[in-house]
This record gives sequence, C-alpha cells and structure tokens, in this order.
Amino acid sequence: MRFLAFLFVAAAAVAPFTAAADEPSRVEKLIFAQGKLCFARVYDSAHLAAHPHQRVERLFFMVGKDKASTYWEDPNLRHSEESPHKHANPEADASNRDTTHVAALVTLRGAKKPENVSGWCYKNDYDDKSKASLQCGGECDRHIGGLRAEDDAHVIVDGVGADLLLDPEDEEAGDVTSRLGADDKSFRLERRPIEDCVAEANKTNSPYAGLGAPLRERLKPDVPFCYGRDYSTQHLASHPQQQTVSVRVSRDLRQIDADRAKKLLPDWPDGASVSASVTTRKNGKPATLKYNCTPFEDQWQCSAAFCKTGSEADCAPQDIENAKATGCTTGETRTIYLRRGEKDFMMLGNANMGLQLEAYCGQEKKTQSDDKVYRLEPMPLSACEGR
Repeated sequence: MRFLAFLFVAAAAVAPFTAAADEPSRVEKLIFAQGKLCFARVYDSAHLAAHPHQRVERLFFMVGKDKASTYWEDPNLRHSEESPHKHANPEADASNRDTTHVAALVTLRGAKKPENVSGWCYKNDYDDKSKASLQCGGECDRHIGGLRAEDDAHVIVDGVGADLLLDPEDEEAGDVTSRLGADDKSFRLERRPIEDCVAEANKTNSPYAGLGAPLRERLKPDVPFCYGRDYSTQHLASHPQQQTVSVRVSRDLRQIDADRAKKLLPDWPDGASVSASVTTRKNGKPATLKYNCTPFEDQWQCSAAFCKTGSEADCAPQDIENAKATGCTTGETRTIYLRRGEKDFMMLGNANMGLQLEAYCGQEKKTQSDDKVYRLEPMPLSACEGR
C-alpha cells in the first residue's frame, strides 16, 4: 500500500463497447465524452458533528481516460513491490482493452494533507443495473469503491473498504490509525473542475508542485535529449572535494528504438533507457553507464546493471555494455535519481555512487566526495555524442 501514497493516477482495464454490447451507463458516457472528470465533497463541521463515526473530511475523486496534469512522474501506471516494472498499458495484456485512470484523494479529520490512493476500474456486469456501473480497486486488494452517476453532476461512491488507507506492514504491526470509520462506506460527490482535483493532489507534496511540469512532460519518449554541465576551473578550485569535471545525461535514437521494440513508449517514462557519463579530475575520458528508469514519486529512479560473468545469455545488451565498459562482472547495480528543477533544469542525484566516478566494482556505497547532486541544463545533442 505504501507505493499507492506516491502515485497520483494508476491505469486499469475497462472493457470497450461494441455495437452488440450493452448500452454504456451514465458514468461511462460522461467519461467517454469528457476524457477525465473530477468529483468531490468537503464536509463541514456540522455534518461531522452529526456523524461521529465518519473519519473522512474531504474526498476528491478523479476518473477518466486522460493523464492528469500534476507534478507526479508516475500518474498513469500502477506498481507493486513484487513487480516494480509492471505495465498497466492495455497493450501489455490484451490488445482489445481500453484504459481508465482513477485516483481517490482522501483527507481524514485532523490530517494536514490528503492521502492519494490510485487504482483501476472495470465494468460491473451485475444484472441489477441499480448497482454501481463501475467497480474500482487498487493494489494490495484494496477496494476503492463502486461508482455510479446519479446525474450528470453527481456520482455515488459506495462500498468503500475500511482498509483503503492502511499500509499492510502497519496493519500487520497492529497500527490501524488510518482505518476508515463505520460511516465511511458511501459518499455522494458533486462535479468539480478538473483543476480542483489537481490542486488537491498537489497538496500531498506542494514544494515540488511549484517547479512546474514533471520530466515525463518536459521530455518526450520518442525525442532524444541531452542535459549536462561542464565545471569551470574557478568552480573546481572552490570545491576541492568535487571529482566531477563534466557530466551528461542523455537519451539517443538507439535507446528510443530499443524501447519502442519492447513496447515501452506508451508507458513513458516507465522502463525508459538513458545514459549518464562523468569525466573526473583523475580520468580525462568520460565513463558512461546505461540505465533503466522507473518513475517514483516526483523523480525517476534509474538503475544500471552489470552482467554477471557466465550469465551473458540472460543479460540485456546494455547490462553487457556496462560490464565491458567497467570490468564489473559480479551482477551488482548502481542507482541515480533524476528530478525536474526550476525552469528547464534537471537535477541529478548521486547519493550512493550511482555514477562511475572511479574504477570501482561492488555494491553501492555512499558518495564521499562533493559529487552527490548536479544541476544540469539542456544542451545540444552533439554535446552528448561520442560519450
């Protein structure tokens, strides 16, 4: 459940309609017509006083086909700890399915910000048409609730699970402080502008929301990019503990073609291939590693793997490249983090020797030098070529 707090909108499958299919319900027609919808309700003190067993004070509910414009790097994918690269893109499972996104932003009494629970919806095949026309669920078998439209301006969300906000680890430890109350099973929500749901989501981590569009929007899955920084002699003189002279982060056409062949582009940026190279004071030539990225909260977590000797048949081509370039053949991994900066800048985090700063093989270790964070600027593609 912990991953759910980091995701804004997750994807799922809703069976499409054909001429022979049943007439779509009102809520499905609204989704098809509008793309994405926002419904919400904020309960006043009088209502809460009259319902002491209701813990939910604010509930914003977004459902639709389009990605929301938020600061999250992963608005349309769902992940699990067991399968962090699981794709919810319908092409990954069945070509005849459509995609619906859903997110519930839940604020309990006394809480300073909402919890963001993402999931997916599917068509309800009950014969009783009075029941919810869509059922929405999330990771860890959480039941977000059934959804039906009362009219074009109101929806009913019912059957909400009491464990909606519970983390499995906390629940096992006996911590049930996030369990919903007895009167938190059904909610009547009114239509709101989509911007209201976006603003509510941004409350979960407002400092990053102020930085503007996330990397997944600034960068395009089928367009190469190059970011970097070359440090002046004055800067290096004032930072004697910094090893880096020059650094680059890039994505080229070969990586784009490889990701396209693996059908990763629709799930951008999940699984995105990038390169990072660094030139140090000791090594005048750039040392480059190839990474695969996973969107996580407000950043990309990018890992470089090194093919273990004797396992070449099972290794990805870039893992073999990493092993040959460094001589590291014991199967370890390195991790860097990419995050959007102000304006057009990109921030690169290297807290645990994710870059090849030295001739080092082995498991990750803390970066001891002043090479932990880099502020990179857009550069011409030529600045990253040949590295």
